[in-house]
Amino acid sequence: MNESLIGKCGFYCGSCVTFIKGNCKGCILEHNPGDCYTRDCVIKKKLHYCGECEDFPCEVIMSQPHTTVLDKDWLKWKKVSDTNR
Repeated sequence: MNESLIGKCGFYCGSCVTFIKGNCKGCILEHNPGDCYTRDCVIKKKLHYCGECEDFPCEVIMSQPHTTVLDKDWLKWKKVSDTNR
């Protein structure tokens, strides 16, 4: 696994069909400020990945469309799960 292909949301770009077909360079290289809420937020907070944030999963990624590729049902479970504390 190439760590440079782990997006700021935690998704591994190397498993994405768009990346595999050569239509994307990966989230880190492909996106610019303003393209991705999660990327911008993680960089602003000086974290490596969204899951490191003490607010994960935050209300923004839980409620706004296109803020993460992570499964919304999994995020809801994670929000209430004891394993998140």
